[in-house]
Amino acid sequence: MGIEITNQKDQTNQQGVGCALGHANVAAKRPVSNAFMILCLLAYLLWLFLQPREAFKGLFATMAWVSVAFACIRLSAIFSAKPTDHGLAELSEDLPRYTVLVPLFHEKQMVEQLMLGLDALKYPREKLDIILITEAVDPLTTQAVTAALRPPFRQVIVPAGAPQTKPRALNYALQTSAGAFVTIYDAEDRPHPDQLLAAIAAFEARPDWVAVQAPLDYYNHDDNWLTRQFALEYAALFHVWVPLLVRLGLPFPLGGTSNHMRRAPLDAVNGWDPFNVTEDADLSFRLAANGHKIGYIHPPTQEEAVSILADWRLQRARWIKGYIQTWDVHMTQPLAPGGVKGALRFLTLQLTLGITLLSVLFYTPVVLGLPIFAAVLWWVNVPLDIGLTYSLTFLFSIAVGCLIGVAGAYRARKLTLIKSAIAMPLYWLMLFGPALKAISELRHKRFYWHKTRHGVSRPADLILLPKNQIDYVPLRRSAD
Repeated sequence: MGIEITNQKDQTNQQGVGCALGHANVAAKRPVSNAFMILCLLAYLLWLFLQPREAFKGLFATMAWVSVAFACIRLSAIFSAKPTDHGLAELSEDLPRYTVLVPLFHEKQMVEQLMLGLDALKYPREKLDIILITEAVDPLTTQAVTAALRPPFRQVIVPAGAPQTKPRALNYALQTSAGAFVTIYDAEDRPHPDQLLAAIAAFEARPDWVAVQAPLDYYNHDDNWLTRQFALEYAALFHVWVPLLVRLGLPFPLGGTSNHMRRAPLDAVNGWDPFNVTEDADLSFRLAANGHKIGYIHPPTQEEAVSILADWRLQRARWIKGYIQTWDVHMTQPLAPGGVKGALRFLTLQLTLGITLLSVLFYTPVVLGLPIFAAVLWWVNVPLDIGLTYSLTFLFSIAVGCLIGVAGAYRARKLTLIKSAIAMPLYWLMLFGPALKAISELRHKRFYWHKTRHGVSRPADLILLPKNQIDYVPLRRSAD
């Protein structure tokens, strides 16, 4: 037990703008400017000027084909089983040292609940190094952690500096640890007690995996309409979409929490990009650019879904801004590390980040502007049957998006969410506002981290299902 303000040199502000995919990645520091996208846009504008009707036809045809292709891939995910469950490592004194990084910022109210949840982790205490990371500019949380410290917890205080981001705090604390494996949890997380043992078992069974992701679920999924939609989105992602990518051996954006990593590959790429506000997604594709694979484990982590619309908008703006940063950075060397691995990495970059960005930018304008699009189709002389085909492809994509939410809810054992899947298309309309905010912030607030408030919803009182030692179910507290 102890408090540490390390004297090691904080490298965040010392590093220059590095190679997009190499060591000490701070590539997100540079302005977003992708030559490939600029050339494509200029080429299309020239086509639009010379042959406006043909250019519009080409745009609609491309959108239709991309929409159908992506929907078919997602549909296949519904019928694809989850990756193999490699079980649990034996609980013994021979287990390797494990570092658990927990960044906290303006979250003094979460300290007690957080420590209770992490205390439940099954792992030898002498091999467990749980680092509660606080910021010097946040004295209230720092004092709350200091007062609550007990083994195997210790505290690292990050000195004031820029950028004020989660990855900077993670990099700083990582310098003080010596664990052979590293994981990250957020302040509101309640990881399954077996999660570390499951990660060790997966790494032993799959030496080609350098990182594994645990599914993220929400204990307050039934609080209101927003939390239900948020939970459906995560159920689709972590219980359907990510498992398919893992089974295919493709990279995917890691979650911001409950990802477990071998220490050596993480050190080899010098940790996280402190200037990227979705450092988890960036790290995924940076590891893939170095030829590494990432996998999946089954014991979940319960989190708190954002239940207030204003908080949700800020969180989504940060995520979308980070996706733009990450896509831009990795498109500077899109085919790294070369060969088949490089081609697959490029494909997955488009299937995850690229398609996501296109969806949030175009879905709302297309839905709200249907009369305008119909008029454009008529103006460019698109036959009625082709226009009808375009419309059906759009509806097909929406239907598959809802269906993958249903499948995710079923796999996550949150059956009460299934009836809410019909409202998912309305939820997607809401993403356009945060997308516009993200784009505007890329000019003046590229590294600004919109902090998500935790502890807003009811506390995470959780019990284990007696017949399945993998899943959690929420248990409401009695009124007091």
